[in-house]
Amino acid sequence: DDELIEQALAAIENNRKRKKSFIDSTRSSMSDASFDEGERPERDSSISTNTGSSTSASKPNTGWDGGYFFCDKFNITPKSLCQFFRKVEREYSPRTTNPYHNNIHAADVIQATHAIIQMGGAELAQAYVPLEFYSILLAASLHDVRHPGTSNNYQINAQTELAVIYNDSSVLENMHASRASYLLKLGEGKPDEWADGIRGIFGSMNDNDRKLVRTRIIRAILYTDMSRHFSEVAKMNRHVDAVEDDIQDELLELEERAIDEDRYDIPPVPEPSFLSRIGRDKHLKAREKLLPFILHLADISNATKTHKVSLEWAHAVYDEFFLQGDKEMEEDMPVSPLCDRSTTNRVESQIGFINFVIKPAFLLLARCIPSVEKVIVCQMEKNLKYWEGEKAKAKAEKERRETLLLQVKEE
Repeated sequence: DDELIEQALAAIENNRKRKKSFIDSTRSSMSDASFDEGERPERDSSISTNTGSSTSASKPNTGWDGGYFFCDKFNITPKSLCQFFRKVEREYSPRTTNPYHNNIHAADVIQATHAIIQMGGAELAQAYVPLEFYSILLAASLHDVRHPGTSNNYQINAQTELAVIYNDSSVLENMHASRASYLLKLGEGKPDEWADGIRGIFGSMNDNDRKLVRTRIIRAILYTDMSRHFSEVAKMNRHVDAVEDDIQDELLELEERAIDEDRYDIPPVPEPSFLSRIGRDKHLKAREKLLPFILHLADISNATKTHKVSLEWAHAVYDEFFLQGDKEMEEDMPVSPLCDRSTTNRVESQIGFINFVIKPAFLLLARCIPSVEKVIVCQMEKNLKYWEGEKAKAKAEKERRETLLLQVKEE
């Protein structure tokens, strides 16, 4: 354990040094260029009100250098975190049991959530407080704990114990959130283990911050329910529209002011970013929704990974779907969509999933975090072309076989 901890700390320090030079060279561009000195938004007050906390770790990351440093900010020992994550990992089924919803998927979602946060750079870091990043990354690790390898649809149709407990409503997500709360309690440790007020994975957080972490994790896990996807994307789209409209109104006001004052020598003002505006009171809903939205997209981001990884996950998810379909047939239940191995077309399904679910959602995220478009959306388009190519091959092969069959009949 001690050796692993030392290696992890060394890696964190090397990563911090590597990023520092890049952050230093770009930090000057992160200021709100469209504001005069007396017009800058007061992010500190709005964020403090939103979190309800006054600890130093609950203030904006004004000196962000690419790292999180949760252990330092919250006085958490690396050993406590390692023990907690090992306990969480044991709550996931291995790949041999669940081809998709397993411990590897949990690790993948943590990594994807982290990667998207990093794409937001200093602006995203300054829009939130460390407590919120800590909460969303913990939520990523906990979001599918004890997943049974079957969907909500199966739980409800089979009237499983979970469906009865959670009244057929977001059955698995409610179970994951409940189990996450239990694991957080275990991670806090027992009173006789609290040295100098340090409580396991909560470190030196006060009562209010501990409650906030738990609440944020529960909300983020419930947000991952795919039945909410389209409604939540629609809501997020409205929030983004509102911020963008606000930005355009500001630019128009500045332009009109320059005309009124006959100041034609003023150079064009760079357009403010979405992230620079979500700290304002009227956009707090957008701010509140963004991190859970990031986690949700990280959870369904398989089609945006490099081709080899994306293909591996695509096969894994259908393998799990088909196991559920087999189970539904054995139990004389209706077979859930995409779960019948004899009728489901993987190629067609992937094309539809990317075009109607993944692509619109990630293009929306790119309006919030521009780097998403050139990194994630670009790779997604490559993967889409692959599946479209597979569809064209299948069509050509079908036509070839039909032609041969026609020739045989004519002979």
